[in-house]
Amino acid sequence: MPHLLPITRGMLISIYVKLNQKIDPLQILHQTYKNDFFIRIKNDNVNVKDVAGTNFCDIFAIQDGYDLFISSAIDNLLRGASSQAVVNANLMFNLNEDMGINNIAYVP
Repeated sequence: MPHLLPITRGMLISIYVKLNQKIDPLQILHQTYKNDFFIRIKNDNVNVKDVAGTNFCDIFAIQDGYDLFISSAIDNLLRGASSQAVVNANLMFNLNEDMGINNIAYVP
């Protein structure tokens, strides 16, 4: 579920899922993204302001019974298609994922 917010940049996504079993969503996220430089797993809800001007994607997940809630935030202007193309090229040529991509925040 995307959100319509009065912000100049960024995307905040909320995902709701019904599961068949109980899981540890944060442990799964940490395991899945352990080698991804630009993914930050959070222990609390994510905020667009924390990713504004960066190439990071912040993700949070929590389970209540069989209901799973996942929240994610990115700066869609900085981490858009062009930045993703550079990262993809880096991966294709076995280069560091962050080569040519800023690691410090760009202030909008």
